[in-house]
Amino acid sequence: MYGVRPDLDLSPFEGATLDSVTICKFQISFHFDPSASLTIQGRWCLLDPAGRVVDESSDPDPRDAYRVHRCIGEHVTAARAEPPDSIALTFESGCTLRVTDDTPQYESFHIEPGDIHI
Repeated sequence: MYGVRPDLDLSPFEGATLDSVTICKFQISFHFDPSASLTIQGRWCLLDPAGRVVDESSDPDPRDAYRVHRCIGEHVTAARAEPPDSIALTFESGCTLRVTDDTPQYESFHIEPGDIHI
């Protein structure tokens, strides 16, 4: 809602393992072990190590299947803020989940712990 701050603390994701992905009608949630989560109502994309799009949000959603499951069980090797509008989580496979704040008038994603709404 207010953009991504340069000092956004994403340390709970570093070293965490993607435990599950929950797909809902208007959002997708990524749950990490031991205790972090990322719930997205806005734009996201999963990039392979070469930067090619593996999966991404779309509206309307005509897809037959999601491909984000390929990162389940992987550790996050890097978590970084990309001000002013995105964050990126890189997995041990080299894939990167990029989440973008694309709706300035609404919240695009939520981060726990910390009750952070962007």
